Order: sequence, then C-alpha cells, then structure tokens
Amino acid sequence: MEKFILSAQSAITIDFERGELKSIINNERQMTCGGAPLFTVKLRKKTGVSYVVNATECTFVSFQNNVAAYTCDVFDAQVRFVVQDEALRAKIHIQNKTQDLLEWTELLPFTVPKKLKDEEGGRGEILYPYNEGCRITKMAFRESMPFCYAEPEYPSKGSYAIFPNMIFGQFIAYLDDGAGLYLGMHDKDRTTKHVDFCYFQEGIKVLMRAFCDVNYGQDYAMPFDVVLRAFDGSWHSAADIYYDWFKDNLPVGVKKIKDNPDLPSWYHEYPLIVAYPLRGKHDTDLSSNGLYPYMNAMPYLEEIAKATDSKVMALLMHWEGTAPWAPPYYWPPVGGADEFSSFVKELHARDMLAGLYCSGMGWTQRSNVDKSYRCEDKYRNLKIADCACANSDGEIKSVICTAQRDGVDLCPACDGTKRILKTEFDTICQSGIDYLQALDQNHGGNSYFCYSDKHDHVPAPGKWQQIATNDLLSSIDKNGAVFGCESAAAEPFLGQLLFSDNRYELNYYLGEPIPMYAYVYHEYVNNFMGNQICAMLEKSEHNFTYRMAYSFAAGDMLTLVTNGSGEFLYSWCDGILPKEKNVDKNSAFAFIKAANAWRKGGAGKFLHYGKMIPPVAIRCSKEKIRVEASGAYLTLDSVLSSAFTCEGKSAQFLVNYNQKPVCVSFDKKYDVYTDGNLQNCERGVNEITVEPLSVVMLDLTSEKK
Repeated sequence: MEKFILSAQSAITIDFERGELKSIINNERQMTCGGAPLFTVKLRKKTGVSYVVNATECTFVSFQNNVAAYTCDVFDAQVRFVVQDEALRAKIHIQNKTQDLLEWTELLPFTVPKKLKDEEGGRGEILYPYNEGCRITKMAFRESMPFCYAEPEYPSKGSYAIFPNMIFGQFIAYLDDGAGLYLGMHDKDRTTKHVDFCYFQEGIKVLMRAFCDVNYGQDYAMPFDVVLRAFDGSWHSAADIYYDWFKDNLPVGVKKIKDNPDLPSWYHEYPLIVAYPLRGKHDTDLSSNGLYPYMNAMPYLEEIAKATDSKVMALLMHWEGTAPWAPPYYWPPVGGADEFSSFVKELHARDMLAGLYCSGMGWTQRSNVDKSYRCEDKYRNLKIADCACANSDGEIKSVICTAQRDGVDLCPACDGTKRILKTEFDTICQSGIDYLQALDQNHGGNSYFCYSDKHDHVPAPGKWQQIATNDLLSSIDKNGAVFGCESAAAEPFLGQLLFSDNRYELNYYLGEPIPMYAYVYHEYVNNFMGNQICAMLEKSEHNFTYRMAYSFAAGDMLTLVTNGSGEFLYSWCDGILPKEKNVDKNSAFAFIKAANAWRKGGAGKFLHYGKMIPPVAIRCSKEKIRVEASGAYLTLDSVLSSAFTCEGKSAQFLVNYNQKPVCVSFDKKYDVYTDGNLQNCERGVNEITVEPLSVVMLDLTSEKK
C-alpha cells in the first residue's frame, strides 16, 4: 500500500500489488467504496475484435521513484505519479508487445457508493459535463433512459459520452455533502476521450479514458496529466479546478468575446431566435404548413419583434431543396436561390437576421422523408465509400437519424469529404445568411468514430478528429456567417463554432441540468436556447417560461419555435401530451421583452461576456414540475439565480418564471436593481419581491452586513 498525502485533509491510497486504487479520504471522510483497477487498456485487432486488460490482471513488477511497473502477455506498463497543487497527477506509458492497436487507456478511476442521494439510503451526486452540464442524483434514470451507459463503439451514436461531442470538457466529479472528488485529463491536444460513470461491483465507477491516437503495434506515452484531487464546496468548485487549467491552455483561435474583433455586430445585439420549418410539422413530415412561400412568415416575425422589442433571427428548418435533414447536399433551397435570396434581403431590410439548420457530416443515400431523393449513383461515381467512416474490418454503417435518411457518416480527414462539404457550405454562405447551424447531429462539433486504415489518420478515434474538423471549418468561406452545431460547441471548437443550439433539456433524461458549460466558457462564447427538440417537461403553466429563464440565467439567447398559425410550440417535434396545447403567447412575449431589456441595458455586459461565478444563496418558495420521460417530479426554486463578474464588478440575476410574484431573501444586504437600465434601485435590502415574468439584479459589490 502507498498513501499519497495531498493536503492536511485529503489522501489517496493505492494498493500497487493488487493494482487497485483503494481509497480516497477527504476531511476525514471515506469518499470511495471498494477498489477500482488502477488502469485499464483496450486493444483492437485489425479484424475489429477487441479485448481489455486491467491492472488487476497484470503482474506487479515494482514501485520505485514514484513509478509503478506492471507486465502482462500483451504489454508492459509504467505509471508515474507526482503530488502537486494538492492533487495526485499520473501518466502512463504502455509498451505494446503485439501488432494490435492500443485503442484507449483508463487511468485513476474511483468507485463511489452505489446509491446516490435521491435513492433510498443513498448519498452523493455525479457532476457530469454532458451537454451543458448535469447533476446526477439517481442512477435509475441512467439505466433506463435513452442516454443509458454504453461502451462507445462503431457505428457511433450521437448520445455517447464522448469528448469532444456530447461531453464538452475533460473532467468529471463526485460531490457528497460539500466534499468532492475531481478527475480530469488536462490535455492541451484535446484528444478524443470517454468520460462516464457506471455500476462497478458494489459501487459506481467514475472514469475517464483517453484514445491513444497510435497505430497498430505502436507504444503509447500519455502526453498529459490525469489529475485526481479532493475539493470542498459545490459543483462550482469542481468547475473552478478545470477552469483554472483551461484559461491558461486555450485551444487555438479562442478569444474572449470582448477581445474578438471577428464577431459580427448582431452577436452583441442579443437576437431572439425564431425557429420554424418551411415544410412539415416535425422531423419526418413534409406536409404544407403555411410557412412557404418564405414571406408567409414575415407577419409572424414582425409581430414577435415588435411584441418583444427584440432583434429577430429567422432560423429555418426543412428549407433544403433536396430533402430535409439529408446531408451533404442542401442547395438550392426550396423555391430556388433567387426566391430565398429575396427573403434574406427582405429580412435584412427590416433589421432581422437569417439563419439555417443543416445536418452535419453525413452522406444521404436516400431520404426517408422525401422518397424521391436518392444518391446511390453519386455514391458510386464519387467513390464515397472511400471517405466514409468505417470499422476496422471495412464495414460501413450509420445509425444517425435513420428515421430521416439512410446513409453513411463522412470522415473529415478525407479529401473527398472536405471537398464536398466546403463546396456546399461555401455556396450556402454566399446567399448572405447571418448564421449556419452547420453541424446538427455532430453534437459538440466533432466527427464520428472511424477505424479505417485507408484514411489519412490513425485507424481509431483520436485527436485527428478535432484537428481535421477544425481544418475543414477553417477552409470554408463563411462570408461573414457565424457557424454553430447541435449542443454547445465542445472545447476544441470554441474558436470556430461561436453560436450553437444548446440541448440542456436532454439532461432531464439523466438528472438535473446545471449551467456548468457557461460557468467555464461564457466569456468566450454565447449560445442560444435551441429548438428544444425534446421539451421533456410536462405542459404546465410555467414549463416554457421556466426553460427560457434557465437559458437567460445561463447567459444564452432565447428561442421561440413557431408554426404556420403563428402559435408557439413547446418544442420542435413536440411529442408531449396534450399535443394540441401550445405556449401561452402573452406570457412568452412578456418574459422575452423583460429578459432582453436586461441584456440591452447597463447590465447586459454581465450576461454577454461576464465570467459566471457562484451565486449567493437565496431563499424563496418552490415549484414542482413533472419530467415526462421518467414521471419524476422536480422541486425547483420559484426564482432562478445566476451570478457573473465583469470589469471588476459582480452581479446576480433573480429570474421569476412564474405568473405570480415571488419573495426572495438573502443573508446580507445588497443594492437591488429592478430594471435593465439600472435606474430603479432599492438600497441595502436583504429581501425583494420579484414580479411575475421579470428579472431583478443584485449588485454583489454593494454587499453590506
């Protein structure tokens, strides 16, 4: 046994002979539950057959000079340890004895109690950088919902817990009554990783795996630190550890919003996104909906702009002249390029913006929405099979959006992929649009798994994915358009995908969304509420305004999804009963007008490019709202709260999403502003009534005892 003393309050014990991380102590509390293998390695044969070996199956050789050595039939491994900044840091070197490929390695996982805090007899919660951040308090959700634990494999699913895809950052944490454990991979190259948690023996294993990015028969030397440390506080404390590393190790091209001269003026004008389909009422429908010709939507857009006092962006779905959600070919749009161009010019003439949804790095053989659209001949003539994501044995298959299309995923490392996608996106951007959600389906912006040994990359997932994707995005002549993706852009793409379709509501499948993404990255990127593809929450009085309040508090732009009657839907592809129930228009207008007044007023700088900080604790009434997917009820504060610091000052926003006034109190006294122009103020109070569908701001720098 070897004990690593991290601080006066924390220590990690490793049983090197057994190859297990045995325990972690934080503030005299045993945080772990049983041992977990010190490391695990997955190897893959050229046939695609893979196998896994962990430290407990290896022979322990020695532990000298803080290096643990192991051997087995297929590799030798050395793990080097150092204690620095109250953390245990480790790197692994694997000497491959085979001609197989080292696919990934898992290092320093830990195991926590099997029941979490919302399960009988449970404790603790997982802090998970999935979508824009999630607090997991009940494993039952994870095991039964669409986003249940799965070992990532080919063909990829969009729901896999992969960085940089659905996972935005390189860390995960566990928190138990203010005491926490942080696990991170502080990797400046940002190679592909699996970041996850799962049942393991008598507990839950919290894990991070790095794809080795090496070829068959090659060794692997981990070029970054795996960081394991104890911390005290809240989820913000875990995010602070990662932020402190991130801000000193920015991806190439990433700048703070206030220092980025390449952003268009509208980015600073807080547009309201109005998403709608040109045809159909949901993903697989093409019926007439009254929104084509293009100008049919203009009365609705003008009504929205006037009622909310907001700049509006019309963000179109089902606009493609080929078939909906049928990449890579989109152009010309429905009705032809001239008709679409006239619509864009008319939007601009009325001080509005034009945006389009695309559908990522895919190839469509045939559309399942428009049966007449087929591309089998092009597939053969252009030899698309040569640039499709493939398995080790050459299998080519896709499981992405099969209701909408049959096809394959394209590998961005191939010249054919780059040529086709650049041509398409260049053409779209020449139309004068302001925004392109180019990488729908490529959650977070990255490509899908490819194991082909015929492409210009190692035949396994790795850092080549984000390098190739960034190279592709850099090559496109965007003509001033801002690009984005589905879900917030993962870390390597922050410099290229600056306005993305957030999907935080998907986290209701897993637990409770938390604005962890905004906490780490908000100074660098603003996003929007998204088309809320799965509304997830029951159609209650405050469902929609709650979700808008969540987005506003996170610093995101707001979204309305409208239909051919000018009504507002709870979400695109709304499947929650009763289907005929739509959003209350007056409530939506009132909230958006109030919220955007704050963004346009003197407080807007906090919400636009401020750094999110932990909010001061507030006390208020509670609301209950049902999660449709699980049937569980959430207990929510009647007022949402978030805090930001900017230019030496700090402010906290209190957002009432209800149709009733809510009294909010706090321990200390602050100056409280009740309008976005910061003209109306109550001085030195520790209680305030927040009016229905409105926002107030605490000036945290005015704190008084």
